[in-house]
Amino acid sequence: RLYGVYKVHGNYGRVFSEWSAIEKEMGDGLQSAGHHMDVYASSIDDILEDEEHYADQLKEYFYAEALRAVCRKHELMQYDLEMAAQDLASKKQQCEELATGTVRTFSLKGMTTKLFGQETPEQREARIKVLEEQINEGEQQLKSKNLEGREFVKNAWADIERFKEQKNRDLKEALISYAVMQISMCKKGIQVWTNAKECFSKM
Repeated sequence: RLYGVYKVHGNYGRVFSEWSAIEKEMGDGLQSAGHHMDVYASSIDDILEDEEHYADQLKEYFYAEALRAVCRKHELMQYDLEMAAQDLASKKQQCEELATGTVRTFSLKGMTTKLFGQETPEQREARIKVLEEQINEGEQQLKSKNLEGREFVKNAWADIERFKEQKNRDLKEALISYAVMQISMCKKGIQVWTNAKECFSKM
């Protein structure tokens, strides 16, 4: 809509310029008024470029890709933590089943034991020892992932607070600049019509 208003001024400029060619007395005034209208009409390109710049600044915060990336990373870390906890629980259950000799869930191992007989005590002890080592490693890994997750959340929260502060500053600056540009644009419009009026009054 705004573009159309400016381009109408371009039409006024052309009409005044053509009119000035056939007028003898009013020719200079019409030519000057046409020139003012042409200048005003051509200024829309710079204004649209500035508006696009402000819109890009605002889009950065509306789409906030950086925040999405932080959330995605947190989700992945949470998933890793849950998988580590699940793996640890599974190993503890296997160790308990080996130690007691009872199988609570259906498994391939339980099926082969039923078909081919029990393991020797030495084999069972060796497997229990391996599982206990894996459980210890899993517990350490789970602690490490928990600490890493807490640290990440703490740092992410600080980053989000900084992002909010920066966003508020940038948005305020962008909106003030946009308002100043709009005021300047209106003043330019008033000046063009004042100059055109002067041109008409000299005729």
